Amino acid sequence: MNFGTVTSSGRAATSSLTVTCQPDFSSGQTNYYQVCIYLNPGNWSVGQPTRRMSNYNGAYLNYDLFSDPAHTQNIGAPGTTPVYSVQVAAAPATPQTVDIPIYGWTYPGQAVPAIQAFEEQGTLGLLRFRYSTAGFPSSADCTTGGTAGGSLSFSSSGVYAAFEHACWVTATDIDFGAVAPPQAPLRENGNIRLQCAPGTSWRVGLDNGQSFDGSMRRMAGPGGYVRYQIYRDPGNTQVWGNDDASMVSGTTDSAGNTASVTVYGQVPAQPNLAVGNYVDTIVVTLYY
Repeated sequence: MNFGTVTSSGRAATSSLTVTCQPDFSSGQTNYYQVCIYLNPGNWSVGQPTRRMSNYNGAYLNYDLFSDPAHTQNIGAPGTTPVYSVQVAAAPATPQTVDIPIYGWTYPGQAVPAIQAFEEQGTLGLLRFRYSTAGFPSSADCTTGGTAGGSLSFSSSGVYAAFEHACWVTATDIDFGAVAPPQAPLRENGNIRLQCAPGTSWRVGLDNGQSFDGSMRRMAGPGGYVRYQIYRDPGNTQVWGNDDASMVSGTTDSAGNTASVTVYGQVPAQPNLAVGNYVDTIVVTLYY
């Protein structure tokens, strides 16, 4: 079963088990089979409240396998309930092959690293069956009832998934307020919030805005321009730009928590500015 790329919203996948039931070749009667499917925990799921895949680097992605597309009836090991039971009728001299669906679901709300893929191996299954020519046997777990029966084991080729390597970012405005032409520097802060998968290294770059003069960012208004600058540090010494040397960088923590980065803005003294509203637009780029 391959879930493909999983997100924090969870993801469904479907696989199937192909079963062929043998018919009666001599007496011309229909064989009615009751088939029960069991799936043991895989290598990483033993003793856990849910099944789970590993990225082989200390992280796990929780999932389960179900007998219904609504993901309400787990498929468990022998001895667990409810039992995944299906009925198959094999007409005289005609083997009957059916695909028994297995529904997978990775649980929502998980925050796991996106760097390595996840997988689980070692899932061993057991198929039990009972059959009769008088009608479908009635058995809670395919161990009794009908004319006869049997069992056979099978193994999964694996369960696979990757976690979405995606991020989101939002930014607040920097508003220097309604003030007289500044006789001294004005300072205000903004904020950038971002979230990525745990362990993701990221960098945030800011462009130079719409009215850059080659050395300073500028806000445009009815009286021309207001020079200003954006910094990475509260001392206003490190200009925040969009190259490797001037970006802010970090790594999302192991819980996938949202990171908050302060943006420091400063308008230098410009006592001869004309009165009016001045604005600029800065593009925030998140690299990961």
